[in-house]
Amino acid sequence: MFLNDNKVHDTHIFLLHKISIHEKTIITALLLCSLFQLKAQEQFGKAIFTVPAGWQMIKTNETVTLERAAKKGVVCKIIISATHTGAVNTDAGHLQYRRSYGGTGISYQNQKGSVIKYEADGLISFFSKGNTTQKMTPVHSCFYSLSNGNPTLYYQLITSNNDCISDFNQFMSTLKMELEETGQTNARAGKTAPAASAAPAPMM
Repeated sequence: MFLNDNKVHDTHIFLLHKISIHEKTIITALLLCSLFQLKAQEQFGKAIFTVPAGWQMIKTNETVTLERAAKKGVVCKIIISATHTGAVNTDAGHLQYRRSYGGTGISYQNQKGSVIKYEADGLISFFSKGNTTQKMTPVHSCFYSLSNGNPTLYYQLITSNNDCISDFNQFMSTLKMELEETGQTNARAGKTAPAASAAPAPMM
């Protein structure tokens, strides 16, 4: 009977040890998952976003470029800018902003209704699209201005591939812009607002 009690006692210790290891494993996994999520979210200026899986990021002082490794001849690129002083809150303002930052060699649509405005959560977004050719391949540009009431940034999709557009729309679902606190001079951003009110890029 004494030996059996010892065996039961040892079994309890063994099971408790296994449970403890199991719990530590779960906690470690959760911590790693949290760290991964934190790392996956990037900030550049007032833009907060998640880099699509499999994409590479290149930063300069003026822009962040996200690019997906693709087959030869396939263009798949997202550009996010630093913020620029001043609000873009009219169609004409968007067109002027696009002339400055929309890229060279891109023929944008200028007819009535070609600029689409979206407004929500303290953000104003304008969208327009254009076309160009790179190495005999038709390439599409989807250009967005995004303003929180004073600073404005742009983000742009340049692509020749529908799969890239799908990834871009996922990127847009994570994109946020910091909002300025009202009533304070040179205030730091108080909160963020999603840019998801902007239209998804059209499929080709």
